[in-house]
Amino acid sequence: MSNFYFLDRWPNLKKLGMQAENYITTDSNASMLKTRILGEQLIDLVLIALKVEVDKFATQDDKIKKLRTININQSIPDWFNIVRLHGNKAMHEAMDDKEKAKESLIAMLKISAWFYINVTKDKSILPLKFKISKPTSKKVYKIDDYKKEVESIEENNKKEVQEVKEELKQTSIIDSYTELKKVEDELDLNEAETRKKLIDVLLEQAGWDVSSSKVVKEYKIDNYKGEPGKIGYADYVLLDKKDNPIAVVEAKRTMVDPYVGQDQAKSYADGIEAQTGVRPIIYFTNGYETHMWDDKYSAPRLVWGFYSLEDLEYEMFKHKNKRSLSSVEIDISISGRSYQIEGIKSVYEKFEKGYRKSLVVMATGCGKTRTAISLVKGMIEANHVKRVLFLADRDELVKQASRDKSSFKTFMPNTPQIRITSKTSKDRESVLYFSTYQTMINYYHEFSIGFFDLIICDEAHRSIYKVYKDIVNYEFHHAVSKNYQNIINYFNPKFMLGLTATPVGFINRNTYTLFDCGDKDPTFSYSYEEAVNNRPQYLLRYKAKDASTEFLRKGIKWNNLNEEQKRDLEEDGLDEEQIDFDKNELEEFVSNKDTNRKILQNLMENGIKVKDEIGKSIIFAKNKNHATLLLKLFDEMYPQYNGKLAAIIHSDIKNKDDVLKRFKEEERPKIAISVDMLDTGVDVPEVVNLVFAKPIYSKVKFLQMIGRGTRLCPNLFGDGIDKEEFYIFDHWKNFEFFEEKPEGIVPRENKSSLQLRFESRLKLMEILKAKGLAKELNNIIKLIREDIDSLPEKSVEIRKNKKLIDSLKPDKVWENIDKNLLDKLMKNIAPLMGWVDVSEHRDAIIFDNSMYKMQILKLNDDPKIITHVSKVVGDLSRLNTSMNQFNGVREYIGELLKIEKWGSLNYKELEEIRMLLRDLMKYKSKKTKPFVEIDIKDSDILIKEIDTSDTYAQINVDGYIERVKNTLEKEMGMNLVIQKIRKGKEVTKKELENIYDIFNSGKVEFTLDELSQKAHVSKEDVIGIIRKFVGVDEEELNTKFDEFINIHHSKMNVKQINMIKMIKDDIIKNRGISFASLYEGKYTTLSKDGIDGIFNEKLCNEVFDLIEPYRSEEDDIYA
Repeated sequence: MSNFYFLDRWPNLKKLGMQAENYITTDSNASMLKTRILGEQLIDLVLIALKVEVDKFATQDDKIKKLRTININQSIPDWFNIVRLHGNKAMHEAMDDKEKAKESLIAMLKISAWFYINVTKDKSILPLKFKISKPTSKKVYKIDDYKKEVESIEENNKKEVQEVKEELKQTSIIDSYTELKKVEDELDLNEAETRKKLIDVLLEQAGWDVSSSKVVKEYKIDNYKGEPGKIGYADYVLLDKKDNPIAVVEAKRTMVDPYVGQDQAKSYADGIEAQTGVRPIIYFTNGYETHMWDDKYSAPRLVWGFYSLEDLEYEMFKHKNKRSLSSVEIDISISGRSYQIEGIKSVYEKFEKGYRKSLVVMATGCGKTRTAISLVKGMIEANHVKRVLFLADRDELVKQASRDKSSFKTFMPNTPQIRITSKTSKDRESVLYFSTYQTMINYYHEFSIGFFDLIICDEAHRSIYKVYKDIVNYEFHHAVSKNYQNIINYFNPKFMLGLTATPVGFINRNTYTLFDCGDKDPTFSYSYEEAVNNRPQYLLRYKAKDASTEFLRKGIKWNNLNEEQKRDLEEDGLDEEQIDFDKNELEEFVSNKDTNRKILQNLMENGIKVKDEIGKSIIFAKNKNHATLLLKLFDEMYPQYNGKLAAIIHSDIKNKDDVLKRFKEEERPKIAISVDMLDTGVDVPEVVNLVFAKPIYSKVKFLQMIGRGTRLCPNLFGDGIDKEEFYIFDHWKNFEFFEEKPEGIVPRENKSSLQLRFESRLKLMEILKAKGLAKELNNIIKLIREDIDSLPEKSVEIRKNKKLIDSLKPDKVWENIDKNLLDKLMKNIAPLMGWVDVSEHRDAIIFDNSMYKMQILKLNDDPKIITHVSKVVGDLSRLNTSMNQFNGVREYIGELLKIEKWGSLNYKELEEIRMLLRDLMKYKSKKTKPFVEIDIKDSDILIKEIDTSDTYAQINVDGYIERVKNTLEKEMGMNLVIQKIRKGKEVTKKELENIYDIFNSGKVEFTLDELSQKAHVSKEDVIGIIRKFVGVDEEELNTKFDEFINIHHSKMNVKQINMIKMIKDDIIKNRGISFASLYEGKYTTLSKDGIDGIFNEKLCNEVFDLIEPYRSEEDDIYA
């Protein structure tokens, strides 16, 4: 007989229990999977028995968390969680552990019995006995079978849930504490023991054998808290391979905030250190929330679970062997530019202060990856980091970081590195791991949680906060789909570095928050403006050309066409009703071949050529159909290239990686026609032409696309002839758009569909109360409370508001709906709805919102309801009612398509429609408009130079200064001497005498006294006077200063590097520098003692030696 014999009334549960016990001796992994399904079905019945409602989209983890908040024996949610954890491991690792299978099965048997007794009040099944029956099944149970079974069982479970709900309407679980305690004692539901078991499971998942000598429970500590003779007992102490304490664990009850145990855990660590000389790493946990605290080096942080022995041993190794990051010798062969060194030092300094996260912003082409490589190399050498994970949201970005010319492979060739794939996911010997976020989602669980010390997130502005931060952080956002929920809370590394090329002002505020930065205040930034103004330039400027046609400017409208164009269309069977497209509909609903021919012709005739052939070019197409048309037309127009000069690159192209590789490395193709794929993250320095054949509304994307051409490319046009600029052909007036709207169309922080629904329910609650509709009011309050209950407790944002959320749970709170309550709900609770994952039910929620708007308009007698009815009818008309899912409602929907039907519907009937149709809205067809392809003559392209001059590039040159400079160069015949002065090189005594002779001879119209007075430089300083008028050689100056930083960077901090930059900028601006100025003005903002307060004496003397050639003995300095 089955152990689950008493569950006859719930055949679904009984069947699962019998299957689990049948597999236990032949396939323990299958038994655990069956038990997991049983737990998922049983918890729904337990919640119903306790009269607790949860959101219909709640996960098993959410439901367990809910049980923890209820006043029941806490071993019940703990055992549900243990079964869930065992089931997860069985699913991912194919565990063969009969003891774990038996433990899970007995746990579900106890809770099944607890449920049975509470519902039926029948205690005759006690005492409970467990027998392992003789196996009858020899069938192999596969993971695919498991997934299918989960789906099929859910429907049966709904029926049993409903039956229990009906049965318990007039009754409840056993309400006598004494009686219930007796039942629970007979079932051996011991809270303390179960909590310890839960922590045992978490330790086992981290690879600890809790039955071995390496896990010591109730570890004895003498002289506890420094009191002689006092004994303390730590819940758990973990030992290393030499039996030294390596970690201490303080476990609290599951209903207690784990922070309650923080101080006690520290006291245990103090005692262990006094007793053994070893300071262990501290954990404090309640079995659900675990915090790790390496208290001499960092603040506590929330972690998914415990570190493995290897991970903890490396943490202890770092304690003894890591060096200060401030002393790291940066590899200048990788990142030798001064701004790259400053960026690395900025990150190091932030990490040294105890922060764990940094954000580096560098313009496209400035070497973000090289900077990251050098930073990683230094952290590995200083023993701060053992293993690194590099994440990006695009395959090309991962390839560039791992394999390209300026990659980790190039600069760290002897460091083991690997790309994570299905074949390599088991590798644990490498140091550098590379992956897309999408791939990591499939394999994250195969790594221990402490495996990576540093995670680098490339293009952090685009991907981390929205979706993939779940891999690296504890919280999650509404954009997270069900597929990503498994990895929430998993990695929370010691260090995290975000990289982005997006300008500071356009990065989402949430990205700054994620990387512990203030709004618009990244750890380090280096802009496009700084790069193009540097001498030598680090990035190139562009020449932009507006290149539009009549159709591109105005669209294609029948009334604007001439007779010839109309006749051509009529011959193709098109008429006035079919031809009415504004410019934004081009390539979406209509495509004119002649317009696209002109775009291609313009590139071939006016683009920059390299060796008599069009240079490397990217055409940004509007969509995939547009790209296909452009390629087809190009091959027709230029057959001499045999289809090899141009190629399409987008996600649907099967060999896209090969095509992109050829475009980057080979002579042909010369032209890449791209749809989004080349907009960002692709480095091809040879690109000299960009063609904007589509509109762009995002300033971030616009700048990223321009970045495809900004890179330097030496010798592109032959030996010694470098790429100096690139062209942009703008066919959609994008520059004009961004001139009118400098920030573009900034995506708003849109409210989630669930937040909108919550706010609509609040508005309805207020209206229904005002109208005295008590029954309807109670129904809407019930829905609002369910929304609040559905908030995911694991989210940091939810935990921040836990006190407020808990205050809303008592029934009495909802007895008086006043302004204070409404304000709390609208301002504080509504925004939290964005943290609930509703991705699979978005259509239903959008329909809810539409119907709630209808109800609000109806209750307020608002005439706008007529317009809204038309919209709702339009949505219903797109339902695919021929499907079987519409059986029984097909005719009713047909009635609702009549607008006049809605006039007589009241609030209650509108609510019935919402409930009836919401789950059918996912069968709505997409809006479509017929696509028209035409070929009529467009106007010639009108090309206009776009003024892209920037104020930062303009230099105001005084006319007098220019006249003096020209005279000195022309009359004195002293170009060589002038070049020496500009470059800061020594002028010989003879050259100096010649200068005096020329001024004294009267050959020039200016005297030294006059120039001295104009320049505010002592007349004794002739070199300083001349430099004031001829300026300095910026390229030479930058080279000297960069070399100085390269040599001394390991002895310098960021503040010192910043002062060096200030001095350099002043020399350029003032054409020299007075040493006295280094002790006044802005230099005292860094230190009241000026330069002496920033550098030590030796380094200060070296700085003075550096700037001596540019010294000016000025009477008055204007720095």
